Amino acid sequence: WKEHPMAAGDRFAKLLEIARENSSERRRDLLREVTDLFFDQGDGSSMTVREHEMFGDLLTIIAAELDQQVRMELAHKFDDGSAPRRLARALSEDVIEVAGPVLRTSRNLTDSDLIEIIATKGHSHQMVVAQRPEVSEPVSGALVHHGNDEVVESLLGNSGARLSPETYHEVASRAEANPALQGPLLSRQSIPPDVLNRLYLVVSGPMRQEILSRNANFTEEQVAEAMARAEARVAVAHGAFPADFQEARAHVDSLKKAGRLVPATLPNIWREGKKTAFMVAVADLVDIGFLTLSGLIERRDVDALAMICRGNGFDRGLFVTIAVLVLGEEGMGAAGKLGEMYNSVPIDAAQRALRFFKIRERAAVAA
Repeated sequence: WKEHPMAAGDRFAKLLEIARENSSERRRDLLREVTDLFFDQGDGSSMTVREHEMFGDLLTIIAAELDQQVRMELAHKFDDGSAPRRLARALSEDVIEVAGPVLRTSRNLTDSDLIEIIATKGHSHQMVVAQRPEVSEPVSGALVHHGNDEVVESLLGNSGARLSPETYHEVASRAEANPALQGPLLSRQSIPPDVLNRLYLVVSGPMRQEILSRNANFTEEQVAEAMARAEARVAVAHGAFPADFQEARAHVDSLKKAGRLVPATLPNIWREGKKTAFMVAVADLVDIGFLTLSGLIERRDVDALAMICRGNGFDRGLFVTIAVLVLGEEGMGAAGKLGEMYNSVPIDAAQRALRFFKIRERAAVAA
């Protein structure tokens, strides 16, 4: 066959011959001939894209009329992943004995195809998808959403599967209720820091030691991003973020990008009427979570603000200005007392307190 490849017209003539043939045994033989030709000519690579699609369309129609044993043989023929998309889709929606070989390896099934199969075909098909050589974040999310814990455990054991931070948290929620998922989840090298530390309170013994050990491998940037995600989740769950938070976040990010986010700009942000942006900016500059910082400002807790500002090296005048803005009428005429209070806080003590404050805050967010 390789020395005398069959022309495209002859290949399709064979397919039409199968369609006209009444004998199931003869149809099976003809089908074998055509699929053998497909592979003898480089998995269909000698065909044009259109020929490849037509071949798959005709083969799909013919395969639907054949018995299960023949469909199983056909599926195994294409277990190298080369089945044309329509054929791959049809075989993947068949009974699992037919679907398995193609569903596990097909390169032509899209994420949308896989997600629909996950949602409609049930446990056996989900288990096969979970062990594909590569599983994208959307497909992993669908598996966790629709699959049982056995499917999730299989997915976690697949090094070729990628999970989004949101999917990791969904798995963590299930792991809290099912200890069997805790080990597989902790074995994932890509687990985000906030998910890892969320598990600290529900695991025990060696698993806790592993979490503490792995914490040392995260960069400050990774930890900061993870804490921001954790804080946002808590805020959304409790409706704690103000309505203009996203707008404020964008404004502060633009100041950062322009190199204009410095402590001296804070009073101006407040005076522009952008209170939420002011809180976002302060939180970023002192490395404190937005919810914590906004809580201090809403409570007018100038003692805690003094500790935070002192520990971050803000000068006395800036702190007094911030405190007066936060206190409003109550702060009018109190600048002298506020300045004295600020000077009474030792810098090294403020820095130590701030370190423990951040650790406690992050532990609370992770919990």
